[in-house]
Amino acid sequence: TPTPFDRFTKLNRHSIVLSQEAVRARNHDTIGTEHLLLGLLGEPRGGAYRVLVAKAGSEQKIREAVEAALPPAARKAPRGHIPFRPEATEAIGQASRASAELGHDWVGTEHTLLGLIRTRQSPAAQILRDLGFTADGLYETVKAEVLA
Repeated sequence: TPTPFDRFTKLNRHSIVLSQEAVRARNHDTIGTEHLLLGLLGEPRGGAYRVLVAKAGSEQKIREAVEAALPPAARKAPRGHIPFRPEATEAIGQASRASAELGHDWVGTEHTLLGLIRTRQSPAAQILRDLGFTADGLYETVKAEVLA
């Protein structure tokens, strides 16, 4: 059976692994959109990283905004499988849709970034808006980035 990650690029899969590591490091029990955003920041070879840092000015500025939005670390580490929160699952679906809209047969970190901002009620979308990003602006930037 196909999974939502089948069309993800190697870099994008790595960003998902990094988001899982961010969850474990804080003893959180679910993967949220803010963890996905940290995963994108952890993959500097990805298109999302370039787009984020070019607009925000520095990785540190984005990282600090994400850290401020994260719930405090829990005392006990979760055991076993760490599930995605509903908004993170929605963002991953939005990433696949963004890829299809752009006519791509792959889902890269830049598509995941679009998925995050399109999941409007999510912590990551709020962080991105606070940093000056808009869904339309990001779409145009990603479109230009992929064509470059």
